[in-house]
Amino acid sequence: MQFTRLLSGSGWGPAALCALGWTLSGSVLASQCLVRETSPTAPVRQLFVVAGQSNAAGLASVKDVVGGPEDYARQDTVFPNVKIYGIYGAPLGVAGRDDGRLSRGLPWSRFASWQTAQPGFGFKNVKPYASEFPPGVTAKEVFGPELYLARYLNDVPPHDSYIVKLAVANTSLSSLGALDNWAPGGRLNNELLKMIADAYNSQRWKVRLQVAGIFWMQGETDALNEASALQYKKNLSGFIKRFRQSLVRMKCASDVEVPVVVGRIQDNPTWVHRSHVRLAQAQVAHELPRVSLVDTDDFSAHLVVGGVHFNEIAQARLGERAFGAFFAGAGHARKE
Repeated sequence: MQFTRLLSGSGWGPAALCALGWTLSGSVLASQCLVRETSPTAPVRQLFVVAGQSNAAGLASVKDVVGGPEDYARQDTVFPNVKIYGIYGAPLGVAGRDDGRLSRGLPWSRFASWQTAQPGFGFKNVKPYASEFPPGVTAKEVFGPELYLARYLNDVPPHDSYIVKLAVANTSLSSLGALDNWAPGGRLNNELLKMIADAYNSQRWKVRLQVAGIFWMQGETDALNEASALQYKKNLSGFIKRFRQSLVRMKCASDVEVPVVVGRIQDNPTWVHRSHVRLAQAQVAHELPRVSLVDTDDFSAHLVVGGVHFNEIAQARLGERAFGAFFAGAGHARKE
């Protein structure tokens, strides 16, 4: 609303905004993937979306494991055939606000940029929560499932893949309450859609990006509130349907049934109403076309301090499972 009011006195009308790739939808601004302005010779490339709350953001660090066969990521880990569009590190304006209680009004999309796939796209609140990380960790050393999704995409022909990521800790699918949320038509939802369109447009002279899959790791916050937990099936189903429709309407995807992989929240007593959310996730994966579920219960031995967030080992396996679900039957995923 504040941004809309600012524009209203700036001389930028709807026609001018549309010329820049913006359209007005009520009071919400959403951008388009500008197919007509794409280079006609640009090849089509796959774009994968990673979204959700803290275990999608990632509290794993390159210092979680030192040495050994399960030291999956180091400071110099790079997957050169994959680019990530998201918020790298914790820039001024974002640092300390990666939490649904603090992120309302934060224009996440303004801080996004392209980087070669590497650690650094994880949780932004490292400094205020230093006790949950190994000594000396910075936000540019923290990662989530995108890193090992990138590790496997790196080997997929034509060796040129792309990821967009937006994940905010302690966020809900319910629009009720004071927390920032992912409800369709809401601010976080539209920030992610804008980032996808921005990713497309910033690459459009080189490649034509099409969303090929969405990985959704969320539900823990909803499992703390009985009303939100009981509404989770309706909310998750509505989120997936509306998000798919938005991608097609914006010409960021050609298929209204773009694959969605849902990370199932753990059977962890911390999430007191988890049974409702876990059942809802399984039901939605069964009932909606091209929605699949990956499990996380076996990560219980691989959690960081506090016992609710995945460490380096768990995040690597989560990213691998997301990749395996996207490419099921294609023979790409390594068998554990």
